Amino acid sequence: MPPKESNTAGPVLRKRQTKQAEPTGSLKRKADQDDLLSNEGMSQKFSDGLKITPCKSRSSKSGAVCSFGMSETERDKDEEKYAKHLVQNYTHRNIGELLDFAKPATTAGQKAAELKTDFISDLMERILAGEKLATKRGLDSRLLVQFARKIGKWTKVGSSLKSEKPLYEYFSNFALFVAQCLKSKTASKNSDIARLILPAERTDYKPDDSNDSRRIDVGLAMHGINASVKCVSLNSYADMLCIAEAKKSRALDKDALAQLFLYSVNIYMRQPNRRYVWGLTICADEVYACLMLNDGFFVSPAMRISEPGGRKMLISWLVQWSMCPEDRLGYDPTMCRVPNSDDADVGGSNSDKVDDKRYTIDCYDDKSQETTTYITKRTIMSADDMLGRHTRCFVATRHSGSGTESSANEVVIKDAWSPAKHPPLEDPRDEIKLLRKIHDTFEQDTPDHIYPNMLVGSHVRLDQKDKSVIDTTDAIFNAAGVDRIDPPSDPGTTSAWKHQPLRAHRRIVMSPVGHSIKTVQNEAELIIVLVEAMNCYSSVLSQCGVLHRDISTNNILVVRDGKDTIPRGLLIDFDFAVKVDTHERSARPERSGTLPYMSIANILNLDTPRTALDDWESLLYVVCWLATVGITSSHRVPDAELGKKPIKYWRIGSPEEIAEAKRNHMDSARIFQSNIVEKFCAQYKLLPRFAIALHKALFGNSNCPGALLGLKVYGGDSSDDDDDDDSFNGDSGDSGNKPTGGPNDPLVKRNAHVDEILANLEKVLGKFKRKAITVL
Repeated sequence: MPPKESNTAGPVLRKRQTKQAEPTGSLKRKADQDDLLSNEGMSQKFSDGLKITPCKSRSSKSGAVCSFGMSETERDKDEEKYAKHLVQNYTHRNIGELLDFAKPATTAGQKAAELKTDFISDLMERILAGEKLATKRGLDSRLLVQFARKIGKWTKVGSSLKSEKPLYEYFSNFALFVAQCLKSKTASKNSDIARLILPAERTDYKPDDSNDSRRIDVGLAMHGINASVKCVSLNSYADMLCIAEAKKSRALDKDALAQLFLYSVNIYMRQPNRRYVWGLTICADEVYACLMLNDGFFVSPAMRISEPGGRKMLISWLVQWSMCPEDRLGYDPTMCRVPNSDDADVGGSNSDKVDDKRYTIDCYDDKSQETTTYITKRTIMSADDMLGRHTRCFVATRHSGSGTESSANEVVIKDAWSPAKHPPLEDPRDEIKLLRKIHDTFEQDTPDHIYPNMLVGSHVRLDQKDKSVIDTTDAIFNAAGVDRIDPPSDPGTTSAWKHQPLRAHRRIVMSPVGHSIKTVQNEAELIIVLVEAMNCYSSVLSQCGVLHRDISTNNILVVRDGKDTIPRGLLIDFDFAVKVDTHERSARPERSGTLPYMSIANILNLDTPRTALDDWESLLYVVCWLATVGITSSHRVPDAELGKKPIKYWRIGSPEEIAEAKRNHMDSARIFQSNIVEKFCAQYKLLPRFAIALHKALFGNSNCPGALLGLKVYGGDSSDDDDDDDSFNGDSGDSGNKPTGGPNDPLVKRNAHVDEILANLEKVLGKFKRKAITVL
C-alpha cells in the first residue's frame, strides 16, 4: 500500500496493516508469468521472502511496466533475483533421461551416435594417456593432440581454481576435439553428421545484439560438416545454438545456472524460431547440460571431466547435438531464417532491439487444411522471458518466392505456446476457435469498428516418426520417450520433473496490421483508440459471447488508414478469453490478466463471477497508467520520478497488497484524484476528465458505491450526462475495515447492476470520443 500522502482536499489513505514489500520490478511480472489458469502460483515464494504476484506483463524499456521507477542498476539486480528464483523454484536437477531429449530420431541414428561417442571417447583417453596416433586413422593427429593438451589441464583442476577464465579455453578445446573427430573420414563415413558444434572465438564478451551490459562466457554455434574446425566468429545471440556459463568452483553451480537463465532469454528474444533452448554450465571440473522449457528447467547429472565417464558423457552430448534433427535442438522446422536478411525492418514495443532477420513461416489452417507460407517484414513482439507463452508477433506478407512482396497485403502473424487444460483439438478456450467465431459472426454482420480478422489459424504441426503431430509439451516429451504428467492440483504437493503443464503451439494470421499504443501522437488520439477498442470489446461480448479478460496496453493497437487520418483502435490477444452466455455475460471466478491492469476482484480471485465490469475496470487502469507514465516519448516521465508516484503500488507486493492499494485509490473520489489523477503528466487536459468519468461510472453507482466496505463515494445518481461536469462531488473518508469479498463488498454487489453501469460507461465513451475528435 502507498504511504500516507498529504491531501488538503480530503483525508489520507489509511495505514496498511501488513508490511509492504520493497519494489521488485520485473520480479513480479515474471513470477508464474502469463498463464493464470489456477491459483497454484499464489503459493510460490522467493527464497528471500519476497512474495510473487502472478501476472502477465511484458518487459520493456524504461518507464514500462517491468521497469517502473527503476534505474538500470536496479533493473539488473532485479533480474538477477529473478534468475535465482528460477533456480530455486523451477529447476529440476540430476535428470538422467535428459540426454534422450537430444537423441537422433531413428534407431539407426541413435546406434550411430553411440558408436561415434565410443570412438571419440576411446581416442581422447588414448591421447590423454600419452599414446601416439597412427596416421592410418585418417585423423589430423596434430590438431587432436593440440586440443588434448588443454583438455588434460582441465582434468587436473579439481573442485575449484583461482579463476574461471582458463575454463573457457579448456571447454572450447574439448568441443573442437569432438568436432574434429566427427569431421574425420573415420568417424563420419556414414554421412549421418548433420552439423559441427563449434565454440566462439571470443570469450567473456557482450554479443552485439544484447540489450544489457552482461557478458557471456562461451557461445556455441552450428556449422556445416565441411566447415573448418576452429573457433568461429559468433557476435550475436541470433546465431547461437546455446551458451556455456563457467564458474571457478563446483560450489557455484547454482550461480552458474542463474546466469545461464539470465543470458539465455536473449536467445529466445533474438531467435523467433526457438521452441526451447539448451545450455551448459561449467563449474571447475563439472559440466551440466540444461534444457529450458516454458514452465521448467531440467539439469543433467554432473559430468566430471577428471573422470573418463564424465568426459565420455560430455562427448555424447556434443555428438547427439551434432546428429539429432533441428527440432530436438529446440528449433521450429516450420519457421526458417532467410539467408542474408539483415535488411529487414526492425520494430517492437517490448525491447530496444528485436531480431533483425527475416523468416519464412508455414501457416497451416485447420479449416481449409491448407498451408500458406509467409515471409516476415519485421518483428513487432519477441519472447522476453524464460517462462510463459513466448509470444512472438510479426508483420508479414505471403511468400511468392520472387522477393516482390507488397505492403498492400500485410498481415500479422502471432506465434505462441498457450496453456491448455485439454488436448489441443478439444480445448474450448482455444484462441483459434474464439477468433473463428468472431470472424464468422462479423463476416455476416460487419460492425462499424475494426476487429481482429483471423485469416489462417491452427496448431503448429511437426513430422515425427513419419507422422504429423501437433507441437505441444507432450510432443517434446514423447520424442524423448518420456511421458509428461499433469502437475498435482494441490499447490502444496511436491512436483516431480515430469509434472509439467500442457502447452500447445498455436499460430494465427490476422488483419489489419496495427502498431503499439505508444504510437499515438497525443491524448485525443489515445482516447479515440481506446474507445474504438472497447466498442469492439462490447460487440464481441454481446454478439459472439466472448469475454476478453485481458484489457491492457499490449492488447490495444493503433491502426491508421493513412498518414493524416484519425487513428482507429484494434483489440487483440484473446488468449485469456472465454466463451460465455450472451445473456449472462459472465465467467466463473478465475484470476487472469496483466499487471498493473487487473481488476481488484480479479487480483484477489474473489468468489464472484467475472463480468465485463472487470475489463472496464482494467480500461480505467490503462488510462491511469499511460497518463502517469506518458503516452509518447516526449512525455515520458523519468524513472526516478515514476518511483515516487502512488500508482507504483498497483504492481508490487502480494496480490492482497496490490488489491488493497487499488481499493484505497478507487474507493474515495478525492483520494483517487489526489493520489492518481493529480499525478498524471501535467500537459494532459482530456485524460484526467476521462479517468474521472470512468471512475465515477464504475465506483460511483449509488447501489454499490466505492471499493471498500460501507462507504458511499458520490452523492446522487452516477449517470453521466452530456455536460462537462467530470469533477468529483462526493465526500471521502476511511471505512477502517478490511475488504473481505463478502456480500457487502461493493465489488460483489455491483454484479447485480452490470447493465446499468455498462450503459453509463458507454455514455462516457461516446462523450469523450466526440470531445477527442473535436480536439483533433
